[in-house]
Amino acid sequence: MTRKRTDYTEARNYYIKGERNEYPTLQDIATEFNYSLSTLRKQAANEGWLSKRKERINLKEIIKMRKDFMGKAIKLSRLSSNSISAADFLILKIKEELSDIKKGIKPYNIHIASKQIWTLNQALKLAKLSQNILDEIENGYMSPLDDDNYL
Repeated sequence: MTRKRTDYTEARNYYIKGERNEYPTLQDIATEFNYSLSTLRKQAANEGWLSKRKERINLKEIIKMRKDFMGKAIKLSRLSSNSISAADFLILKIKEELSDIKKGIKPYNIHIASKQIWTLNQALKLAKLSQNILDEIENGYMSPLDDDNYL
């Protein structure tokens, strides 16, 4: 008469996956499934249950980190696009002001010119910075895994 091998699939899955971020001990599983603790320990060691559990936990953390990052990246890209729009608006207003000066509607003076130059410089810096951020997001350079220190 051949002996039927015990199927540890359900116990293995419960140990590795856990339940709602709670992970049972081998003692808990042995009690719940009515297995011998020593036999269950041997089975778990032979099949590498602990390393599989650790891999799963690490993967869940990476997935969560990426989801969090993507939410921030989307917000950052929107902010960058808005900054570029703001820079375009400032440049448009300066062009309108220059047009008014050329038409004689507004008098030219050095203070207006200084203000315009400063505003243009700020708008260009804002546009360049925003475009660089968008390029980094688009090209995949901004990633939660780019920082080696996290590991």
